[in-house]
Amino acid sequence: MLVGGAPLASDDVYRYIWDGRVQQHGYNPYTSVPNDPALDSLHTELTRAIDPSSAVLPTVYPAAAELFFWVVTSVHESVSAMVIAVVLFDVLSIVVLWRWLVSMRRNVWLVLVYAWHPLVAVEGAGGGHIDLVGTLFVLSAAYALYARHHLVASLSLAVAFSLKFLPIVLAPLLWRRIKIRDALLASGVVLLFYLPFMDSLLIPPVGSLPVYVAQWRFNGPVFAWFASMVGVGASVAIAVGGGVAVAIFARLRLPREAPEAWAWPMATTLVLLPTVYPWYLVWLTPFLMSSRTWILIPWTLGVLLTYVVWISQSTGGGWVLPVWVEPVEYGLLAGAVLLGWCVSRRRELDSSMRQKTSHML
Repeated sequence: MLVGGAPLASDDVYRYIWDGRVQQHGYNPYTSVPNDPALDSLHTELTRAIDPSSAVLPTVYPAAAELFFWVVTSVHESVSAMVIAVVLFDVLSIVVLWRWLVSMRRNVWLVLVYAWHPLVAVEGAGGGHIDLVGTLFVLSAAYALYARHHLVASLSLAVAFSLKFLPIVLAPLLWRRIKIRDALLASGVVLLFYLPFMDSLLIPPVGSLPVYVAQWRFNGPVFAWFASMVGVGASVAIAVGGGVAVAIFARLRLPREAPEAWAWPMATTLVLLPTVYPWYLVWLTPFLMSSRTWILIPWTLGVLLTYVVWISQSTGGGWVLPVWVEPVEYGLLAGAVLLGWCVSRRRELDSSMRQKTSHML
């Protein structure tokens, strides 16, 4: 039902089609701007629907994402083709998650926390976001690391990073668990993705990423607070460093099969980013199967409230969130974290009391 109505809550899929289309015609998406008059002949009815704020910039997506767009548009240049391709990866994620639950002897019905999550449905079948493709590879990395298939884990995480930059904060989870050979091969895969887009200096292109970091702001109140005190650059460093720090802690203190070891580093970086679109939180959804990650569920549901921005956009008010959205959304997250801490603390006290009683007896 959702595939037929896409895109529902975001028009990024039109940019995907443009990036794939310009590659079909031999252009580099990292230098090709949609509103360039010289490229006007390349436009179709779909690509003319690109948001004007995006049309003035080259692509922001990493190299593996660009190759994905090229493959899909090679088959068919349409929203349906892009969405169906993303949904296929979504189905594969369900299969991988199910197999991981089986191998860990966990309740296999927990796969439904991901499969039936409304955010996944809306952003996948309803929006065709590339994040669902990256989610499969992060999930595959987690499963492979648990199964001690270290090369597969390394390559999967490398592909995920080449689809969206967020998974870079998970790199510490592989520290001293993989061989140097595996790390080198994974780095080589990233380089191979970027080679078709490099210039003669062999410098990986970043497209409009600097502009995105410097200017794009949406649903990021924590970043705004930090930026007002220490500036944009330092705030970005805090966002990335925070996720890496949590991943280091997880590597030192948690077993390799712990879902929270994968969810919390990404969640930490996400909450500190200048822009937090709903589809960014899709990366967390496969790992919401642990008592230590369930407290993230209210956030993954509360972020759906940001879709009301389309009401403001459609009525001429601009891309502006109502003032109540962020307090409610992040209040749900803060409340869930506080509740989780209280429950955990209560269990620790109960356990301590039982031990004391046992010693007395």
